[in-house]
Amino acid sequence: MLRNWLTRWRLCAAATASISTALVACSDGTNPTNSAAARVDYVDGAIEPILVPGQLAVIEGFGFDSVSGTVTLRGSSGAEVTALVDAASWTNFSARITVPAGAAAGPLTLTTAGGRQLTATVHILPRPAFSTAALTWQARPNFPRAPVGVALAPAELPTSAGWGVTLYAAGGAEPVSGDSAFNADSSVYVVKADPAGVVGAWTRQSSVLPARRAFAAAAVATRYNSRASGMALYVIGGIDTTGRAQATVLAADLTSDGVASVFVPIEPLPAPIAGAIAVVRRGRVYVMGGTDSAGRPQRSVYVGRVGLDGRIDGWYVQPDLPAPRAYGGGIVLNGRALVFGGLSDSTGPGGELDVATPRLATTDTARLSPVSGFFTGSWGPGTALLPAGRSQFATLDLADVVLLIGGLYPGGTAEVLAATVNGDSLGPFAGPVGSNTIAGLGGGTLIGPAGAAWRDADGTRHGVVLGGFDLATRLRRNGVWGF
Repeated sequence: MLRNWLTRWRLCAAATASISTALVACSDGTNPTNSAAARVDYVDGAIEPILVPGQLAVIEGFGFDSVSGTVTLRGSSGAEVTALVDAASWTNFSARITVPAGAAAGPLTLTTAGGRQLTATVHILPRPAFSTAALTWQARPNFPRAPVGVALAPAELPTSAGWGVTLYAAGGAEPVSGDSAFNADSSVYVVKADPAGVVGAWTRQSSVLPARRAFAAAAVATRYNSRASGMALYVIGGIDTTGRAQATVLAADLTSDGVASVFVPIEPLPAPIAGAIAVVRRGRVYVMGGTDSAGRPQRSVYVGRVGLDGRIDGWYVQPDLPAPRAYGGGIVLNGRALVFGGLSDSTGPGGELDVATPRLATTDTARLSPVSGFFTGSWGPGTALLPAGRSQFATLDLADVVLLIGGLYPGGTAEVLAATVNGDSLGPFAGPVGSNTIAGLGGGTLIGPAGAAWRDADGTRHGVVLGGFDLATRLRRNGVWGF
């Protein structure tokens, strides 16, 4: 997929004067939006989305008519169930629905006011509540190395056999002198998760990053979370071997078993970024904040949409954050983005371990369009959701609950904080939560771990955190802990 795009781009660029001209001239005509025929192109930004009951979903396509129609899904009992339609937002190109209770995997049918029926395939998972009181950490097989700043991303994959989850880990760094000098890595590892959330042994891939990176962001695109017809891993920004942030975005084709192609550079970010907050939602990749090549936290926000060929269709500059922010956390809800915590002062790679450096407890928030994915207004300061300044933590978005794990913060006892999601609102983080701790399992007080969350076929949420520094010993860890 990416290799084919790179070959087309090279051939076309040789015969045209600019990249923009090349991309138009070399279009292979596979994008369904090139056709004027009535159709459903995407649901919730994906070719075959994974949905849950009660979720807001956006249907995109053409020929929906300007007057609201109806949307039905296959029901678990066999009969169709009708979705709640937001009639006021219905257009000829998009419709917003709430996925009904009792919906099951199969066809989604949009019936226009004129009686035309348009269909798409959707996958439905149950939506069990996540109990923070029952959160129990368990040690998983160690990571092969002992890095910090690993880029980690999961892929949820409906399969003919039922359901599969694969985790992809790229880059990272091992300190070579104190807390601020790092030897960045180019290794890429893959592991599968079983239905109980247990991950096995990590497998090093023969295809590695063409350049060493640490403190980069990672994202995986599939037909189930984006417009990509295949699978791709993106490693976004990060520091190189000199400790300076880079603007590169490196991508490779994937299978559920591993990396299937060499990594190639695709559309770079508009500016060098490391330690950014990166979120994938509705086929878009959101990159917020981070440090520049001199270690200064930034206000920049970029949005890129995943295309059919696996590349990003450009990084679009969005409204700046109200203040600089790096090594914090963030989420994208139905129509709102939030960022919280992090650092606002200049720092070394990874945020360093200086407890005297002020950390942010503040939250910034902005509205965005569920249809376009772009922001619809400026960012503004929200309620401070953290009980104290905190940075260099892992953020796990579990849909109804958001967890913050580890990080640098006063006291060092609230290892895990939790906040409740209610529609487009996020409640305050409080804790500690859970029935045990990573520290109690010998993991220490983790600073800068990587984190990832995913679902089982029954909707049960799982997560892992990987690596990081132990604040007490100031030594890196190669442990992996999950639930």
